[in-house]
Amino acid sequence: MIAGRILLFLCLMGAVLALPPQAIAAGDQAQPTTTEKMIRDTKEAVESTKQYTVQQKDSFQKTIQAELTEMQAKITELQKKTNAASVEARKEMQKALQDLERKKEEARKQLDEVSHSTSSAWSTLKDNVNAAVADLKKSYKETVSKLP
Repeated sequence: MIAGRILLFLCLMGAVLALPPQAIAAGDQAQPTTTEKMIRDTKEAVESTKQYTVQQKDSFQKTIQAELTEMQAKITELQKKTNAASVEARKEMQKALQDLERKKEEARKQLDEVSHSTSSAWSTLKDNVNAAVADLKKSYKETVSKLP
């Protein structure tokens, strides 16, 4: 009886071992190799980074555009005050306003460069735009402090 069971067991094992490995694993899903998994994970990380960078770039552009719009409103207000100033003060203020307009346009041009830049290049341009906007704001404050 025991010999019959052992013989049956050995026959079944022989049949299982005689099957090709694909037949045994047919029910299992093929597991990716470590290299394939690393490549897939790296691609996903790169794609996530690109998406994050695009989001950051868009957010930056909206913020700077809002700041430039605000500065335009302030410059327009200064122009109104300049028109009400004396002739001598008006001449000096108009020169300062021209300088503000020039700096605002420079900041806008640099912002346009950001919108046309690649994801990897925009961070360098970001620093330039921030510097241009800071210079515009500083010039505005200096101009306002000189108002009569």
